Amino acid sequence: MLYSIVLFIHIIGVVVMFVAVGITLLSMVSMLHSKTTENLRNWAALAVKLDGLLPFSVILIIVPGLYLVFSSWGWKNAWIDFSLALLILMTFMGPIINLRRLKTILHAAKAEKSSVPTNSLLEKVRDRVLWNSVLVMTMLAFAIVFLMTVKVAMTGSIITIVVAVILGFVAANIILSKGSASMTSNKKNTRSI
Repeated sequence: MLYSIVLFIHIIGVVVMFVAVGITLLSMVSMLHSKTTENLRNWAALAVKLDGLLPFSVILIIVPGLYLVFSSWGWKNAWIDFSLALLILMTFMGPIINLRRLKTILHAAKAEKSSVPTNSLLEKVRDRVLWNSVLVMTMLAFAIVFLMTVKVAMTGSIITIVVAVILGFVAANIILSKGSASMTSNKKNTRSI
């Protein structure tokens, strides 16, 4: 019975993490396509709030997860070791890389006087480090779920992580290139009005 309750809390942590990551990504894509500074500011505020939820979700994942490891699985499984290492890495990446940059965007959007986002503000939104970090973290979250369900050995765990990182970088590049094209056409449309 205790195992099932702890597993439930562990899974709730994963759900919270995916909700936070999903809404953060939605906010970032919406900032990228915002036509007004006010809209961009609102999405930036939401992204800052939700990115702060990630450490809470990691606690909900790690604490019960450690109980499950000590009570049932042990440390002899590569998928457990890699999953824990990735969660710890993501716990630091979130506040150090993502949250800091999202707060910079929010402060710039609050200070913006123009009703249309300026190039300076849009450059902050297109921060490649931020996009790479958020999308790599998103793909690593999927990799952790894959590792925890499929329970692959060392080689499979390494391949899973490498594929996740590559997919994160590719996704960031695709979104940024489409976002830049959209911003260019929006600026042309704004000038012609």
